[in-house]
Amino acid sequence: MPSIQFMPEMDPPSNITSLSSAEREGGKNVEAITYNDTLRQLNTLNTNFAYRQLAIKTADRSVFIQDMLKWCRAVGYESPDFDPLNAVHIAGSKGKGSTSAFIFSILSEYQGHENPIKKLGLYTSPHLRTVRERIRISPSNDTPFHHTSLTEDQFVQYFCDVWSRLGLTEETAKSGPPFARFLTLMALHGFLQEKVDTAVVEVCLGGRHDSTNILHKPSVSAITSLALEHTDLLGNTIEEIAWAKGGIIKPGVPILTIPQAPGATATLQKIAAEVGAPLTIVPVHPEVETMELGLAGDFQKINASLAIAVAATHLRNMGYSDIPDDITSAPLPEKFRRALETASWPGRCETRDCRSGRFHLDGAHTVESMDLVGSWFAKKAAPQQDSAKRVLIFNQSTRDAFTLVRHLRDSIRQTAGNGSSLAEKPFHHVIFCSNIAWEKDETADMERASMTFHGNAGEENLNLQAQLSTYWRGIPGEELTGITVVRTVEEAIRCAGGVGSVGGQGRVPPLVLITGSLHLIGSASEVLETLEEEGLYL
Repeated sequence: MPSIQFMPEMDPPSNITSLSSAEREGGKNVEAITYNDTLRQLNTLNTNFAYRQLAIKTADRSVFIQDMLKWCRAVGYESPDFDPLNAVHIAGSKGKGSTSAFIFSILSEYQGHENPIKKLGLYTSPHLRTVRERIRISPSNDTPFHHTSLTEDQFVQYFCDVWSRLGLTEETAKSGPPFARFLTLMALHGFLQEKVDTAVVEVCLGGRHDSTNILHKPSVSAITSLALEHTDLLGNTIEEIAWAKGGIIKPGVPILTIPQAPGATATLQKIAAEVGAPLTIVPVHPEVETMELGLAGDFQKINASLAIAVAATHLRNMGYSDIPDDITSAPLPEKFRRALETASWPGRCETRDCRSGRFHLDGAHTVESMDLVGSWFAKKAAPQQDSAKRVLIFNQSTRDAFTLVRHLRDSIRQTAGNGSSLAEKPFHHVIFCSNIAWEKDETADMERASMTFHGNAGEENLNLQAQLSTYWRGIPGEELTGITVVRTVEEAIRCAGGVGSVGGQGRVPPLVLITGSLHLIGSASEVLETLEEEGLYL
């Protein structure tokens, strides 16, 4: 296992202010720069995919932290300058976004002008529909989650601040930080400018060499469920994965995790002991077992339990005195319960009722998450398994799509149980499409152009979708299943809406599962909302 490295001590904070309009863009007035202008400039940076390819070929990846610190200094910050954000730092293979959302929801219950937490920030990735979703700020505890994304004006302001201080132009953009790293700089800068006093920060990829690991002294750190993922970058064993994720562990900073595979637990314990960080392994909270969480799926119970412990640790660090010491087993405060029940995280086990059908959306894109989504959908579909038609809309262009759809089907059949119509035929119709929302939507394309750590080959020609169609048809028992290949998500949703059945009460809308990619879910959310808002039947 590689040796553990610490970031060097930095100089005192430097109190950076936002740029004036004259400073931005070499004197170009910021009012003349539109949100779409910033998207175009953002997409001239190296993509996440290009960065990943570079990282795979780099032997000493500590250089990526040094690069981030260099860019920080160019923007005007040293690592300790971010200490006032009292960061809650979250890494993991699965569930780190959901856990971050639960934590954000709990902490928002404790916001107030007279309280230690006055303004709350959240930095996550990837985004579903707009890049602004990655950087959220809650100014008060009554701000709805869907109103917390940066406004377009805020995004333009903080984008121009960072872009100009780095001295970038569209011609020199490739020499600057890649897409995700630029957004990390922008998020931390924006949080400081907005006087955020607690920021929940989700790791982008890995942990040890991730762009967020320039945080000098978080309030608390956490590691969610670990699994083999990004093995070409993070390692081929669970111990290597744990070493990569465990890189966020800092001296003296509490680190919380959940029960892991023995090798992963041993690795995290070793790192924590070496750096001098108190490690706590958090079990499922008894009350979570029977609570209806805001985020659906049985697998969210462990994420919610970890969030409870992390939020409680942070609140105590911030000076709140009414937080039970034995929070992992004690009765939950009412604010905790309310937060867990109302937490929101779009695109993860999300159900939307539309006039043409009930749509189930989840951005699952790994074997493990596909198994969980299959189980979730089977339970949701079971009450109507003999009356409603079931439709799958699927795309995954960068991983082993064939393995994923097979795991999804098997998971549904196993959960449904032998003898049920759901196990006999998980879907009556299957639709394979690209991630493209509409036939032509320039803004949506710009919002998603550089967000993935994988390539996007094959998005246009539908070759993979045709292969998936042939593969599904070859599965025993699926010979008569309806299969359609379409180019856009709009076409897929319209097609799914037409797969209804007729019962004693008239037409029974279909149950539709959309899964395989967060990009697909982002496009599907946009299409569903647009068609409903315009009063169009699907």
